[in-house]
Amino acid sequence: MKQVDFRQIAKLTGIFLITLIVLSCKHQVKKELKVTVENQFKNLFYADSNGITGADGIFSIPLPDGSSVFLLGDCFLGKVENGARDINTKMLRNAFIVIDKDISRVKALYKGTYDDPITFMEPENEVGDLTYRWYWPGHGFVKNDTIYVFALNLYNEPSASIKSGKSEEEQDEVDKLAENMFAFRISHIDLLSFSLPDFKHLETHKIDINYPVNQTDFGNCVMVADGYVYIYGTKNFPGNAKIHVARVPLNNRTFYNNWEYFTGTTWDKDIEKSVSIDIDISVSEQFSIFKYNDKYILLTQERAGTDIYTYVSDFPNKDFHNKKFIYHTTESESDSTKKIFSYNALAHAQYIENDQLLVSYCINSFQVRDVFENIEAYRAHFLRIPMQLILSEATIK
Repeated sequence: MKQVDFRQIAKLTGIFLITLIVLSCKHQVKKELKVTVENQFKNLFYADSNGITGADGIFSIPLPDGSSVFLLGDCFLGKVENGARDINTKMLRNAFIVIDKDISRVKALYKGTYDDPITFMEPENEVGDLTYRWYWPGHGFVKNDTIYVFALNLYNEPSASIKSGKSEEEQDEVDKLAENMFAFRISHIDLLSFSLPDFKHLETHKIDINYPVNQTDFGNCVMVADGYVYIYGTKNFPGNAKIHVARVPLNNRTFYNNWEYFTGTTWDKDIEKSVSIDIDISVSEQFSIFKYNDKYILLTQERAGTDIYTYVSDFPNKDFHNKKFIYHTTESESDSTKKIFSYNALAHAQYIENDQLLVSYCINSFQVRDVFENIEAYRAHFLRIPMQLILSEATIK
């Protein structure tokens, strides 16, 4: 009879067990790197009564007391019944939402009353100017007890409206809203300041650039790092939108002028020398750049697309690489009418928990009536993204 070598069996058994452990660990890492839907935050963010029932924009700024303020574009208050809002519900051009430091309470900031609300930030016309104007908030930052918010100053442009084909007598409020959905132009960019914690308006200043000439939507992302306020803007070309970056020292007394712009090699006060950040996709109108440990992370949804990507750099203004596909939004595909679309993914780095980044993206419909008949057609979705997924070295070619 052949003698059994128990030492060899033990050795093989050990190798087998180690293999199982390694495979198990790999499986666990793979599971940890999965992007998940964050419904708990979404349910806190929106209200079916006594709060904001739907909005886009969704920029966020952490506040000194541990709370955060979210800056909303077009949004609605009012009561939701059977998943819908009344067609006479008033739309506000902007409002804020404050979420307390315990992520347990939400407060909507607007003017007027709940039954008769008024847009929170409203531009003042120059003397003799009767043009209808409004603000779409950009991003912002906090210095000491003051919060600064960039805002696109928009004005009504009837020639850009899309007519419904109905007579004025046949139109209801939704028809009128739909006609004016794209009936606007951007006049310039303002910087508004508010005191904290009461959000009392302090000042408004026009950003010192020639917007009609440069047409860069500065303020769509803001980051405070390394003693500077970095102000990023989207410049749109047909089929291709790029990011430009300006900066101003954080210790400045003003933040609306004396900017310097990245030229590709250095910084210069001449905006005509500004060079875009070199990445290989057309960026969304709204995007995020934030610092995480010693890295700078850029997150954007592909413009007019459904995919969210990230890039990483050692610098706030250049050399973004390590492109990662993060998430594919499916709402437009699951909509039988093909009217629903997603856009403007944003990162909320103050809500990183268990090494998971909170990200939002907006949902809307080309058919305005959907926004009233189905509240989910105008509510942002939230995700949790593992930071390791963003920072790992594997890249997309």
